[in-house]
Amino acid sequence: MELILLILTSFLFVLPVYFPALFFLTYFAFIPLIYLVRSYDYSHSFIIALLIGFLNSVFSFYWLYKPVQKLFEMPFSFTLFILFLYFLVSALPLAVWVIINKFLQPEKTYSPFIAALSWVSLEYLRFEFFNFNPFNYIAYSQSSFNLISQYASYGGIFLVSFIVVLVASYFVKIYFEPSWKKTIPLFIIFIVLILIPFFRGHDFEQEANSKQIDLAVINPQSAGNRFEKIESEIKLIVQLIQSSESKYIFFPEKSLSFDLIRNNYYRDQLKTELNQVNNSDFYLQLGSRAVENNSYNSPIFNSLFLLTDKLEIIQRTNKQSNILTELKLPKQKAIINYLSNLLSFDFNKNLFNSEQSIHKIEIDNLVYFNLFSDQIFSPLTGKVAKQLSEFNLIVNSASESELDSIAYNNLALAAASYRAAEVEKPLLRVVNGGYSAYINPQGKILKQKRLIDEKETINVFLNKGQSYYQKNPKKIIKIQMLVLLMITIVKIILISKKKISSS
Repeated sequence: MELILLILTSFLFVLPVYFPALFFLTYFAFIPLIYLVRSYDYSHSFIIALLIGFLNSVFSFYWLYKPVQKLFEMPFSFTLFILFLYFLVSALPLAVWVIINKFLQPEKTYSPFIAALSWVSLEYLRFEFFNFNPFNYIAYSQSSFNLISQYASYGGIFLVSFIVVLVASYFVKIYFEPSWKKTIPLFIIFIVLILIPFFRGHDFEQEANSKQIDLAVINPQSAGNRFEKIESEIKLIVQLIQSSESKYIFFPEKSLSFDLIRNNYYRDQLKTELNQVNNSDFYLQLGSRAVENNSYNSPIFNSLFLLTDKLEIIQRTNKQSNILTELKLPKQKAIINYLSNLLSFDFNKNLFNSEQSIHKIEIDNLVYFNLFSDQIFSPLTGKVAKQLSEFNLIVNSASESELDSIAYNNLALAAASYRAAEVEKPLLRVVNGGYSAYINPQGKILKQKRLIDEKETINVFLNKGQSYYQKNPKKIIKIQMLVLLMITIVKIILISKKKISSS
């Protein structure tokens, strides 16, 4: 019976990753979890939660096998061992939360606020000091539930996590202490969640005019050789541009298989084809792996080029960070140097690139910046968030075809919705092998579609201004952590008094 409940709990946590419309299952996942650990001691509870967390990681992040194998180029067994360790460490936050929550809970009842405060505090501390798995935040299961996900504009994904665990914990309380009176606080919470955005409004400035933008995607071509593949890409790109009536056309990263800077032959061929397009007044953003400048010794970057209809480069954005830029470990430099020497692999060069920076792109009154594929998992906080007040659009250009995972596709789309809500900017996703989408400043996914050698026209309302989260990124979480600290101190005092009186 225990094994069945353990597997059931994991499925309830994981299913929203594959089917975002089943977001509500996350709330029910806490019932069997607390049921399993409630009557056990700390060590047994820790092991149960660790097993559930491990299963969650395996089912949600199995797709990491491909990038890990490609990165290290090690034998199959070594890759599996690395993933096993990664999944095990990724399971630790759930196990640690179970212990902390078990310690802080009152003896004769269950406090949803203590459960939610301990969860969000642990999640934030993990983000700040041990951000080992940037995909593993419970808020990402709620992207389809905009009533809650829009609260990222007030407190980021951490406020959303607090609300999720608070609601889930009330379901736990109702299950263990059945009474219609226990449903009243839950009802009040939902009323408050509805009313706060309605009365407060949003601190952004919506511009009067919308922009018509085309999202265009060509899938990787399966031609006989590389030359035929490139020619097929050029043909499809020109066809999509020819059929467009928009002034702005965005393609995903890595849309071109040739170096746009160094390969003069195919660049001239693309230019010749574009000169024959009827729509002669447009801006085109294309992705290509290209050298920094026209030199064989220059480094190659994954780049996005903003081009005119004459293929003149207006601006270039290079991908200078990756998902592992957000990785934070105790004694991180020492660990990286040790692994570099042990495996003869330059981790600093290949993984830990420079921090994410914002490159302003301005054409007409369209002011935007690009986020590449895995950069979408880096919350827009700190210095980055403060730079965004003058921007009115975010463009997430990605290539997800190599991963071939519905779980990753959904996680990336969920992350994009939170990046939009955090700074209250509209966000356009143009993705190869995943969901292209239009997300409004409240983080609501207005349109999503898998584009296959086709385009989608979007009328985007541009927004300026700053969200509350941009102005006060740590205010709410600091209050939550302070309250938890006070509860912890009181709990320790009560336990100490009890021990003294019994001795």
